[in-house]
Amino acid sequence: MLQLDKLEFVGREEHLNQIISLVQDAKMLHVVLVEGRGGIGKTWLLNELKNRLNKVQIGTSEIIDCDTPIFNDAEDLCTQIAKQLYDTTYQEWLLRLRQLREDENHLSQIAYQEERRQIEKFLVDEINRKSRQQRLVFLIDTVEKLGQPEIRAEVWEYIANLCQQLDNAVFILAGRPSVARPILEKSFNEEELTYFELNEFTHEDVQTYIISKKEQLHFNLGKDLVQKIIVLSGGSPIMIEFGVEYAYREVIPDWLESEDIETIPARLEKTGGFEAEMVRHITQLRTSMDRLTLLLSRIYPLDSYDIANLLEISMEDAEKLFIDAQSYFFIKPVMSGNQISLHDIVRDLVDKYVWTDIDPDFEWRKRDSRIAAKYFEQKDYQLGPQKRILEVQLSSDDSHKVANIEFLIEELKQLREFNTTRWLWNALYADLTIGFETWYKVTNTIRTQAKKISFVNQLLGIVKQFEKDLDPDQKLKLIIFESRIVHALKDKSTTKHEVKKLEGILSEQSSNSSHKADIYNVLGMLNTKLHLYNEALKYQQECLSLVQGKKLSSAIPRVANQVGYLHRQLNNFQEAEKYYKLGWDAAMEVDTPDKGLTQAMASIQNNLGFLYGQQKDYVKAEQCFKAAIDMWSSVESEREIADAEIASAAILVDNGNYIKAKQLLERALSRCDNEENDNKIFCRAYFQLGLNQWFSAEVVNEAVWDVTQVQWDLNLLSLAQDALEKSLKLADKYGLEEELPKILHQTASVYWHLGFQTGDRSLQEQALKLNERSYQTSLEYNDMRYAIDSLVGKAEFDYYAKAYENISDYARELSDRFLSYQNTYQLYFGRILRIEGDVAFQQANYDLAFAKYAQGIPQIFQDGGFGPYSIQHELNLLQKKIERLPIELAKTLIQQLKHQWQDNKALKEWCDQQMFLTRIRATKQPSSHA
Repeated sequence: MLQLDKLEFVGREEHLNQIISLVQDAKMLHVVLVEGRGGIGKTWLLNELKNRLNKVQIGTSEIIDCDTPIFNDAEDLCTQIAKQLYDTTYQEWLLRLRQLREDENHLSQIAYQEERRQIEKFLVDEINRKSRQQRLVFLIDTVEKLGQPEIRAEVWEYIANLCQQLDNAVFILAGRPSVARPILEKSFNEEELTYFELNEFTHEDVQTYIISKKEQLHFNLGKDLVQKIIVLSGGSPIMIEFGVEYAYREVIPDWLESEDIETIPARLEKTGGFEAEMVRHITQLRTSMDRLTLLLSRIYPLDSYDIANLLEISMEDAEKLFIDAQSYFFIKPVMSGNQISLHDIVRDLVDKYVWTDIDPDFEWRKRDSRIAAKYFEQKDYQLGPQKRILEVQLSSDDSHKVANIEFLIEELKQLREFNTTRWLWNALYADLTIGFETWYKVTNTIRTQAKKISFVNQLLGIVKQFEKDLDPDQKLKLIIFESRIVHALKDKSTTKHEVKKLEGILSEQSSNSSHKADIYNVLGMLNTKLHLYNEALKYQQECLSLVQGKKLSSAIPRVANQVGYLHRQLNNFQEAEKYYKLGWDAAMEVDTPDKGLTQAMASIQNNLGFLYGQQKDYVKAEQCFKAAIDMWSSVESEREIADAEIASAAILVDNGNYIKAKQLLERALSRCDNEENDNKIFCRAYFQLGLNQWFSAEVVNEAVWDVTQVQWDLNLLSLAQDALEKSLKLADKYGLEEELPKILHQTASVYWHLGFQTGDRSLQEQALKLNERSYQTSLEYNDMRYAIDSLVGKAEFDYYAKAYENISDYARELSDRFLSYQNTYQLYFGRILRIEGDVAFQQANYDLAFAKYAQGIPQIFQDGGFGPYSIQHELNLLQKKIERLPIELAKTLIQQLKHQWQDNKALKEWCDQQMFLTRIRATKQPSSHA
């Protein structure tokens, strides 16, 4: 028997002629939608359209069948469309698509949508480029299966938008009724969209259809049998095909030939109807085709190699079966003819009527899935080395071959992902207990190492198919896993929802629940993401207590490290050190640390280094950073090494060691070569580099007595601007919300100083806007440090602008809103008092000025400050102010300072120094505040 696409088409002539005419003549047409129930003849219609359109010189695609498991979203359909264009288009599309999917969890939502629009524009431009030569028609079948159910509406909105941008191309879509029609009708007018509904044939149409089939197949079908098929098929083309083809192949059921048409309906009522009888012969498993049909009803699409392994037959027999199978009307060649699949209505019938008869206890299907799981698992491990071989070639081959190798790598990744989905689905079906553990292990590895969140979500969709059969323990484990995915995403509202959900689950857990520690841990992580550090600390401490009680030595270091980090965020330095060391001591009890534990220990040392640096213990800080770098080097973690170098540089910047800090930051940047994967490293490195350039840009001038007189090296300040802008761009692009407040504020400061010194008002206006954004963003993300810093920044900028009347309002807001944070952020509370003092000094209200200095300077001293806000810088400026005062007034004010600083030995000694210098000045000449 010939293949379906070579059979002469029968019926639907009116529809065919209408569609061809529309495609040829209707210039405004974008979409033809053909709908009808399963088995009504949509696929045959598309096949005939393809044949006839090609004859009239209209560029027609291969039929793209969405009835394969690879069509998870709109971009998967676009991949198949790109294949129909130029080879270079497909290669470029696939590379861009893979990058987009890797970026999905890295980019901010705005940047991700922009990148998605760019890749869509690329495809639109390529389709339009090709359609300038001739009109293009894309034939797409089984469109109701396109996209995961939860995003199907979004997928169709994407497709509608894509079609609207095409100049000379038409999409002919065929499928069962779905959400596609209302969305397309909303998107297009009548000239742009044409809708057809296919219905059952009339008795006369069926008779004509059968006569035509008999002529094509050159065999005789008895008049009595024809009448029976006409009546029993109900006008359904696929049922007609069943009857005619089975008669031709001589596998027609005996009762269909022997019984009268009047008695057959009663028989069929008992057996499930005509459609059931048309597939029930498969239960006899008389042929290899029957076995293949059963296999394809569950695992598809398949190539000849798959068939050989899954049916456990020779390769020669499998290749013959692969070819023979395509002569059956219900077998569809897919994926450019390299694989075959079962018509979806036949798959439904086999599942409904055949499997229930031959496999009531599901053991047969489980056996098939065990074989399939093992086969696809082996295939998965074979694909890994193939990718590594290509990657070696990529690093060694000539540059002109690079693009092709990159494309082959991406195509191999796509193939491996599809294979992984089939492996895990079959593993779950074969044995839910073992399968779930396999699924969890593989999917968690992809989540933690490859970080492919979009693929993880696909695999999550697979296990969800089995969710109702999971036991309570597995269901809880799955919920916790989903929460870890939420932690990796950038959606704040989803994170809040997940916290509430987990808190509800936690309240239902018994005291000895094996998952309680995991729930506490995830709740801690989610609250950390929301910057709710007190809540996060509460949960992580509960988690730590549980893992300590169970003596889980490998878990204690990681959790204790998280507890220490949260204490540091809350400026509880002693507690932070205590928990870091607790984690370190627990790790030291493990004789042979694996890679994971080594990384945890390195992280603890890195965090200790940062902690000691904040406490100005620079020697201990440097020792810890070196230890962290050495540990990460032992497991070749370049990204983490760079992170430690950036943390070390941050402490050096605070300490004023700008040259060494710059060297470390440049070394960290050199370790990273992929912005998408290393965006956080780049962002932090450029931020610290910007601070470093800014702080080192100050031109030392002993005569300066007010902050507004400080001059900056404009070249270094421009370099600072460039680095901070790079950092800000990365934070915005990749949604690094925790980095934004500080970058915005410090960029605003550099803009302000550049604008102030050069007289560029536009830069100063930008500075005000950036600083306001920093303030609002800090409040939104609960970043109290930069909320306070940016509020003080407002006062600082207004002081430079001589808008003195606003400054008391900022001071009042700081006190009213943030007073509870005064002990934690003394530097900023001290600075705003100093700014108020400077205003009073400018207005010659010296008593008030020095009263403010008396309150503010000790707070700055307590913190130590950094860069232009260091205590030494502040005292130098105060000294120069004192030198401008009349001798007696200066002495009086110094005495007042000393009196109020009685409990601070260092500041009291500084007052004595100023008093002596003032006496020396008295012997020379008087000074006055000018």
